[in-house]
Amino acid sequence: MSVLSVRNLETYYGAIAALRGVSIDVEQGEIVTILGANGAGKSTLMKTIIGLMEPEKGQITFMDKPIGGLDPDRVVRQGVSLVPEGREVFPYLTIEENLKLGGFTRKDNLAKDIDLVYTYFPILKERRKQVAGYLSGGQQQMLAIGRGLMSEPRLLMLDEPSLGLSPLLTQEIFGIISRLNTKEGVTMLLVEQNAHMALETAHRGYVLEMGRIVMTGNCVDLMASDDIQEFYLGKTGDTQRGQKRWKRRKTWR
Repeated sequence: MSVLSVRNLETYYGAIAALRGVSIDVEQGEIVTILGANGAGKSTLMKTIIGLMEPEKGQITFMDKPIGGLDPDRVVRQGVSLVPEGREVFPYLTIEENLKLGGFTRKDNLAKDIDLVYTYFPILKERRKQVAGYLSGGQQQMLAIGRGLMSEPRLLMLDEPSLGLSPLLTQEIFGIISRLNTKEGVTMLLVEQNAHMALETAHRGYVLEMGRIVMTGNCVDLMASDDIQEFYLGKTGDTQRGQKRWKRRKTWR
């Protein structure tokens, strides 16, 4: 069952096209990842889906209902939640207050889902009365993911969850992302520059370059692709250099 369908999406910054005819699908129970170098349009895609940016052209449907151009609060009420790049927690509110704000669309008791968040992130329970601004980067990312879960989303979108985190914390965060999918059945759209972790965690992936989808497939096939290995994963281990070569490349093999 298709949860999210994006067709021929075009989004502009002024006169500059950030997305050029992007089409993606996310099926129920999947983790789908969007890969791409800085400036490829990944975050723009997420912002357009959630309603922070208005598309110039194209269609966005969620659970067979059109959501393109809706205000963000209406998109959230439909069942979409975004964990933004940079976490964007409320620094002067406590962990528990941040979580409660994540469930602002709900009228039922939030206690059960707060307990679920604490099950996956026990450090947050230990510090639940602490203001979020004093948390470490990793703990803030845990809080941002927990807050995103509080609206009981049918689709959880994560924008660069490993940004600024150590390799050890990145592994921990991605382990939790995987468990949320397999144990809780959370469907996810994941934007991530750490291609190794994203492809190991997700089921399918899209590669976004200069606002266009240039490659798609299941993650096993993408990992095995010579183009992905050479220009994004980096056979020499130099991923940043590989991304720069990718951006300069004009055609695929």
